[in-house]
Amino acid sequence: MAMRVATFQTTSALMQKTMTTQARLAEVQAQQANGLKSSDYGGLGSSAGRVVDLSISVTRAEANISAANTVVSRNDMASSVLQDITDILTNARSAVSATRSDDELQSLQNNAAEYLEDLKTMLNTQYQGRYLFSGSTTDTAPVDFTAYAVADLTTVNTDYYQGDGYTQTIRLNNGQQMDYGITATVSGFEEALRALSYVADGNLTDTSELQDVDALLVSAQDSVIAATSKAGNTSSRLGSYIENEEDFIAEAENLAAGETSIDAAEATVLATSYETQLEASYSALSKILNLNLSDYLR
Repeated sequence: MAMRVATFQTTSALMQKTMTTQARLAEVQAQQANGLKSSDYGGLGSSAGRVVDLSISVTRAEANISAANTVVSRNDMASSVLQDITDILTNARSAVSATRSDDELQSLQNNAAEYLEDLKTMLNTQYQGRYLFSGSTTDTAPVDFTAYAVADLTTVNTDYYQGDGYTQTIRLNNGQQMDYGITATVSGFEEALRALSYVADGNLTDTSELQDVDALLVSAQDSVIAATSKAGNTSSRLGSYIENEEDFIAEAENLAAGETSIDAAEATVLATSYETQLEASYSALSKILNLNLSDYLR
């Protein structure tokens, strides 16, 4: 394409302006297509830092929610087991109350042995490949009766326990932490196992100690009910924490969207304006490129 010296500077400036307008139009059209101001952080200018911070905060909150949901799931499973144990103790107390003569002690002994095995099964519950009541030794069954023998109703005996005393905790994003989980050494478990083992092993030879057995089972049941309530409160608190984190994520994502998303109406106006400018530039270029000497002499 030939270009006269007299029109070179004007033509170059106009072509530069046209290419700039074309680039801006292409950028706006791309924004209209994906709804974003830019496909990367570099195109966000001063907003990039805020968007990155929001993204990091959302990722952290999502991790917190995942961890909290895991704890709630385990805690709810433990609560369910505790309720089953409460039911076993209710049945055991009924069996004790129904025993009124020495002749009925054998039946009570058999029942106690069954309840004892039921408790062992409950306390050795696994969930997601972990024993719930073993403390930190989640790969070890907490209850083993191999070396467990009860000589009387008054001596505390945790020889059945194979776990440790570690208390599980979850760290929250506000710098605090929440304890959760219980071990099979909780007083209610120990009392229940002691009472039932004493009866199941045949140590109860007459009805004179039935009242003591019942009292021990009552204490055990009260303790288990308290543990169930505590587990429920933990799940409730974590549920509120999860809701707060979800609210934060929603708000953060809205803020990020405000920094990264385009205003559709504004983008339409800009696109129309750039198209009009391009049409004018193309028209001007066409006229300049078609000029000849006679046009200057008129």
